[in-house]
Amino acid sequence: MHVRISELSRTTGVSIASIKYYIREGVLAPGEVDGPNRSTYGDAHAARLRLVRGLVEGAGVSIAGVKRITAALDGGMPLNDAFGVAQAAVPLAGATTSEEPSEEAVERILAVVEGIGRFHPAIPIAARALDTFAVVGEPLSEKWLARYAEAAAIVARADFDELEERSDPAAQARIAAVGTALGDVVFQSLRRIAHATEGERRFPSPPASPSSDQETSS
Repeated sequence: MHVRISELSRTTGVSIASIKYYIREGVLAPGEVDGPNRSTYGDAHAARLRLVRGLVEGAGVSIAGVKRITAALDGGMPLNDAFGVAQAAVPLAGATTSEEPSEEAVERILAVVEGIGRFHPAIPIAARALDTFAVVGEPLSEKWLARYAEAAAIVARADFDELEERSDPAAQARIAAVGTALGDVVFQSLRRIAHATEGERRFPSPPASPSSDQETSS
């Protein structure tokens, strides 16, 4: 594919203004110059634009975060490091406060995760959430926390299983770099759907009452 920017915009659904912005920011390579003020764009540009659009619109990643993720892709970063870059680029809920969690909460989190030191940036975020549970008077029980950790481990294994099934190094790198960003969206959405399903199963809604018209006619 060798197209002008207008066709690239139509193909990818990204506006011309956004394409030019992404080029200026360095997350998209410039087109191939083929004349005065004329450039063409190929399949690699379209693929990168779809990636950037997915990160920005689908996962809410900032342009600064997109830069870090695309740099990891372009730089041949080891896969596990690429996962780390993606994690750092995607803000977690509760990450905006700098309040220190209690030591007890930190120790509880460390007790349910495997092989992770206390300096992983998600540790204090999770620990602060435990503290908040306690403050509102509904502390997260050990059983509840352990089941959360078990579910998280299952999801993490699924991510890496999928990565290992790809033979193409470029595809592996894409999964490593964007798996956290878009995977978070998928998992959070599925959890909410599961809440609705499980809630209806355990606490079914009462049957709808007959309308006033039906009551009157009877």
